[in-house]
Amino acid sequence: MSGRLLLFGFEELPTILAAAAAAGPFGAEVVPVARQDYNKPLAVLAGLDDDTGTLLPFNGGPLGGRMVVLCGLEDRMDGLLPALRQAGVGPDCLKAVLTSRNRSWNALQLYGELLREHQAMNGR
Repeated sequence: MSGRLLLFGFEELPTILAAAAAAGPFGAEVVPVARQDYNKPLAVLAGLDDDTGTLLPFNGGPLGGRMVVLCGLEDRMDGLLPALRQAGVGPDCLKAVLTSRNRSWNALQLYGELLREHQAMNGR
């Protein structure tokens, strides 16, 4: 029973520790992603692909908000999502599951797509 929870835009240690405490019982390793790694493919950050090291470090700013990517945790989402919400990872945080379609995307691409979907669903 393993999986990873990638955290993007989580800057405060107490929030990261709360997410880790909530995810631990579900067998999830919490991985806060450093800003300089935002351009790496999600599969590399999830530990599923090798890091080729050919990308230049990301030197940009924050994503614009927080984002969580669940990797290998699909069978535990019914319990994990409410636990994360109780830990303070609420509705302001965009959430996604790592899929065969988005595994080659980087954090900026995924965040942009999730933000567009979120805005479309909320009529903005």
